[in-house]
Amino acid sequence: MSEDPSRASGLALLGEPPEPASPPNALDERMQALAARLRGRGFAGVAFVRPDPFGVAGERLVQALSSAALQAHAEWMARAVPPRGGTVERLPVAALGEEAVRRLGGLGYQQLLLVRLPLLGEACGEFWLLSTSAHLREEQLGTAALEVLGDWPAWREALRAAVCPLTPREREVLRAVAEGLKGSEAQQRFGCTERTFRLHVENAKRKLRAANGAQAVYRAQLMGGL
Repeated sequence: MSEDPSRASGLALLGEPPEPASPPNALDERMQALAARLRGRGFAGVAFVRPDPFGVAGERLVQALSSAALQAHAEWMARAVPPRGGTVERLPVAALGEEAVRRLGGLGYQQLLLVRLPLLGEACGEFWLLSTSAHLREEQLGTAALEVLGDWPAWREALRAAVCPLTPREREVLRAVAEGLKGSEAQQRFGCTERTFRLHVENAKRKLRAANGAQAVYRAQLMGGL
């Protein structure tokens, strides 16, 4: 939201600095850049859906959307589960059910290209590429999928920066926990006492609201943090 200029000038008159603008969100920036490229491939809408690290198994949330029109349907998209297929799959909107036809079809979308990228085991981040065309060519589908697959490493890094609260050292320590490292091995790798290592683990658990190290590793992985 843009700052109210009258409010900013009023603060200046009072001798108070205006509130700093919010820094740009790297994930939103990547979404807008990806959406702009995909529009040239025949896709007018894009959504990124990921597992909810704090929810029960199978719960998801919508992390980023390309338009305000899609934002109105974010809660439904988090609940909707497309038929399970491969890494890249084309589906008619109707394959997601009557509510999809009402919601997405109501926005003019007819087809969905689903691209799944692994986060942990079968838990994936999903890119929903939505098209208003009923007749996409295989060339368009392949090029769009390659755009997403090629963008995934940078996208995952932006996801980590946006949602994972851990410091670089805490992420390193959780990777060690995932490997089963402990005691003298941890001390040797990190050049710190075992007590300091455990302190980093406890800090990571607290930030991730985890009951134990394994749960902290699980949640960090779903955030793209490890």
